[in-house]
Amino acid sequence: MDRTPERLTLVCELFVEQVEKGNRPNTHLNAVSYTEVSDRFFQITGIELSRTQLKNKWDKLKPEFTAWQKLMGRQTGTGWDHLKKTIDMDPEWWRKMKAEIPGCAKFKKGPIQNEELLVKMFKNITNDESDHWNPMIENPIVPESQVHINLDDDSAAVHDDNLYDGSNNVSDGDVAEDVSPSIGKGVRRTKSSTAVVMQEHVKRIADSADAIANKRLGEVTIKQVMELVVACGATISTDEHFIATKLLVKREQREMFMTLDTDESRFIWLRRMYDDQYGA
Repeated sequence: MDRTPERLTLVCELFVEQVEKGNRPNTHLNAVSYTEVSDRFFQITGIELSRTQLKNKWDKLKPEFTAWQKLMGRQTGTGWDHLKKTIDMDPEWWRKMKAEIPGCAKFKKGPIQNEELLVKMFKNITNDESDHWNPMIENPIVPESQVHINLDDDSAAVHDDNLYDGSNNVSDGDVAEDVSPSIGKGVRRTKSSTAVVMQEHVKRIADSADAIANKRLGEVTIKQVMELVVACGATISTDEHFIATKLLVKREQREMFMTLDTDESRFIWLRRMYDDQYGA
């Protein structure tokens, strides 16, 4: 299988489509599903994938997703880099994680791809360790089992100014210390500290709501847009279909294509884009 991120995303989208149809009776898709995914993938990309290739991809993604979930469950936010979306912990912590969670080392440099799709693909068949805080999930809430908040005690020793922004304010030469609260140990917070956390959480909810609204207005999947490409007359093996597979893997190009409201205007746009790139 061509390992481009866009085509992997497309495969995951097609897998999710089959799961939502009820075609995952147990831990895998049924035989009919793999056939449908193969047919749809060929229709959109012109590339043939066998049932074995698709099943192997499913089998590879499942343990990767499980490892990612377990890794997220081992930290509670203090070591999370919000810019890089990576876990910034010391080498000893990573050595321990590699021993406990096979396959997690690859996530030291970056997060898992297509997490939202993988959640839908493997829902109820993987251990998501949902009692832990996951910074990749929208509107995370620190579980009560991890943090005990005492609102009546003003002598708390824990302050959460950097709980959500990922900064550590460690000077050169200092060693960063993981101060994540342990399960079962009461950690007290001041009233003002708790108020800051609540304000940050409310802001996250508002930001997430805006992001969801923008996504619904502007996003269209590769699968959906390629269906419109075929519908406008750019069938497989035509120049117009070929240029669509090159251009429409990019979100901004898909949005541009969707602004054209007739089949004729979409076909003409694809023709002109092909001529512009390869010559009339």
